[in-house]
Amino acid sequence: MKSLTTILTFISSLVLGILSLSACANQTETSKTSHAYQSPGKPGNDIAINYRISKERVAVGEAVQIHLSSVNNKQDVIARLQTTDKLLTTSSKELTFQAETSKQQSEELVITVIPQEEGIHLVTIFAKELSVAYEKPIAIQIVAGDKPVSEYLEINGRLEQQEDGETVISMPAEEK
Repeated sequence: MKSLTTILTFISSLVLGILSLSACANQTETSKTSHAYQSPGKPGNDIAINYRISKERVAVGEAVQIHLSSVNNKQDVIARLQTTDKLLTTSSKELTFQAETSKQQSEELVITVIPQEEGIHLVTIFAKELSVAYEKPIAIQIVAGDKPVSEYLEINGRLEQQEDGETVISMPAEEK
């Protein structure tokens, strides 16, 4: 009697388990509960600054105009300019884009830069709205000279072979 009860319990457990598994197998993707989570990501501005360069490549000492326009800004946007060492700017280092109204078209500001030596130069614009503490960087590349760009690229560090055979780049330390 005890063995019959054990066998019946075992069989009923087995049948219930099989039915549960078949029900899970028949479950569709749409009936599963979704626990989707979207990360808010890094804080960022909705600032968009478009730019147009008068010339892609220039000679040393030749002026380059960079036309800047801010699009769909609801507040005034402050733009701070920073250039590499051998790139002069004849414009103010701080620009202000006025907030757009429905009647007004987007404002275009022009800055002029002059490379003082051959190479790749950068104009970095750090833009922010007055109500926000963080800035959005935008880099603009100016190439002075007629060599291929690859010849202007700097090699940072030197390749070294370690004892285990791995190749690493040894970077110079900069003390301030």
